[in-house]
Amino acid sequence: MYEEIEDSWTVDSGDYDDIIQKQLSNRRDVEHWEKELEEILGKKPLRVLDIGCGPGFLTIILSRLGHSVKAIDGSAGMVEKAVRNIQKEEIAACVSREDAVTLPDEENSSYDVLISRDVIWTLYNPEKAFLRWKEVLKPGGRLIYYDGAFRDYKMSRRLRIWKKAAARLIYLTEQKKYREDVDRPTGAFENLPFFGADRPLTDCSILKNCGFNSIHVSDDEFRNSPFQLDYWKYGYMGRYFRIIATREEEKETTSFIN
Repeated sequence: MYEEIEDSWTVDSGDYDDIIQKQLSNRRDVEHWEKELEEILGKKPLRVLDIGCGPGFLTIILSRLGHSVKAIDGSAGMVEKAVRNIQKEEIAACVSREDAVTLPDEENSSYDVLISRDVIWTLYNPEKAFLRWKEVLKPGGRLIYYDGAFRDYKMSRRLRIWKKAAARLIYLTEQKKYREDVDRPTGAFENLPFFGADRPLTDCSILKNCGFNSIHVSDDEFRNSPFQLDYWKYGYMGRYFRIIATREEEKETTSFIN
């Protein structure tokens, strides 16, 4: 399943790179993410792991804010695009190909923050990933991710009309024909644990079971805004949300010697 999913992302990496280039050239997008991440992380430089970095958008924004970032992705195509974009930015972020679930190249208790955007729904084993991610975080470190509660295929009449209108809008603004697999994944994607799950409730339950605490869920107001063009192109698929969860600080223990 892992290889099939990552090969699919490699095939689509060019399209995602086009999206990233548009976002990086859009002042409103850049200002939003810079403000968003600075409010959450503060101004103190942190060690951050960008999981499922894609073509490198969050890595670039985080590096601009002064953080030390390592970016990983399981897709060779995404890593290639991220390396190119990061070199173009002339920033010092490291990029490598790595399984987001097992993180085989990462040391325990080595990051202040783990972050991802639109990645969690693609994990082939979310519970295994969250357990491993907690190990990689420093005590008191935070997991921050942005994802979507995507609707199933049984759409209402209103959503079906929206979907058809969105296809026309995508063609007019991107010169791309609508692809059915955009909102109806096939193959390995259909078997993903979070595909069709009740989210973000399911996320919170698994995070809690994996030992995370202070779990905060909020609406991704920026991407859910009807004032965004992308909302009208893709909003029928579902709503975006943000989750911030903390690895509990290690408690001091006192031993008594008789």
